[in-house]
Amino acid sequence: MRKTRRTVSRKDFLRLGGGGLAGAALLGAAGCGGSSSNEKVIRMFVGTAETAALERESIRLVERFDQENPKYTVERESIPPDQVREVIQTRLRSEQPPDFFGYDTGPGFAGVLAEAGLLYPLDKAYEENGWKIYDWAKQRATYGGKTYGVPSQVEQLIVYYNKDLVSEVPKTLDDLRAMAENLKGQNKIPFGFGDSEQWPAGHLYSIGISNLLGREGLDNILYGEGRWDTPEVEEAIELFFRDFVENGYYPEGVNAITYEDANTLFYAGKAAMNMTGTWLVSEIVETVQDFEVGFFPFPSIDGSGISPPAGVGAGSFIAADAKNPEGGIALMDFYQQEDTARTVMETTKTIPAHPVDTKGLDLPELFKQVLDDLSESTEAGSFGYNIDVLTPQNYNEVMFSGFQEVLNGTRSASEQAAMLQEAWAKAKKQGKIATQE
Repeated sequence: MRKTRRTVSRKDFLRLGGGGLAGAALLGAAGCGGSSSNEKVIRMFVGTAETAALERESIRLVERFDQENPKYTVERESIPPDQVREVIQTRLRSEQPPDFFGYDTGPGFAGVLAEAGLLYPLDKAYEENGWKIYDWAKQRATYGGKTYGVPSQVEQLIVYYNKDLVSEVPKTLDDLRAMAENLKGQNKIPFGFGDSEQWPAGHLYSIGISNLLGREGLDNILYGEGRWDTPEVEEAIELFFRDFVENGYYPEGVNAITYEDANTLFYAGKAAMNMTGTWLVSEIVETVQDFEVGFFPFPSIDGSGISPPAGVGAGSFIAADAKNPEGGIALMDFYQQEDTARTVMETTKTIPAHPVDTKGLDLPELFKQVLDDLSESTEAGSFGYNIDVLTPQNYNEVMFSGFQEVLNGTRSASEQAAMLQEAWAKAKKQGKIATQE
């Protein structure tokens, strides 16, 4: 049987353990031996580590944690990343809930767990340990006025491109269309997009509405009285999920293609561009050898501003009934340390949610460019939002399933926008939407 190697997707990172940018993956060797009677067990529940780089670093960092914290021993349980969300509530309610686990920070993910009373509050831990998480990132792990998680990575949604196939960065949507048509003439797929898992469509939706509405327009919906059933939202849905399909800019059978397979099309040079997140930098650097990769934010749509979505992905959490919450906090603190964060940046190419001095770091040029771009967008306040980490569970369910129907032509853009607004209004009435405090 042919052995396959899976890509570390954003959803994988959301389940890898998050305390220090894929922290659970970096503790992948833990639990291999028994603990002595003088050691306190830290139960970790994570998604399976994916790349060789993560596995190698896991051993070294676990050894470091053990040496620096001899009173603890980590016992790690891992399952396939895609299964973590399915079983997390059961595990948190079990007789041996995790002392440390990684999960998405959004209200539709960890926010649901907090509402169910399944998370351990960390306000005191923040104060005692002096964690310097960006305020806006910390807010993404704060629900009902209490902080329950430590965000572990900042991310941005961008367009990667093969520099052998794309000679210049498009400035407008018309430029991009002309480029896509030219690529089709070369028998190349313009964009390596697949939506088998449904959540990848949320990234394209975030790119579109961030571009057309801008941060101010999104804030008006998320935190004000704005609505989702507007011409701008409908235009974004129509563009990414009908127009691009009908013009042949995606692979055929897009709803049956996985995120991993879409990335593979890009790596193999069969697709010229790939719309996804900065979490993929490490995989690109490790995998792509035959051509140089660049990136650009999605260009202006009909004169709109360019507002690439950015935000917080994974975070680390502790079960409300954890037997050893202080051990979980010790792990979280380990990944906030400057030397640990610098090591993780070099090995995983992920962006921390707290300040890190990058001087002297051994980083690939692509990652340096991503860091600079995200820093500039953050300082200028010009970025948009990755929507699925800010919207409630019922909205995300309509978003993910509905976009597959728009992609296959059984639901119109206006129908999808109306259903999204209906889900939003219901969540708002129930007090389940994000807050800006």
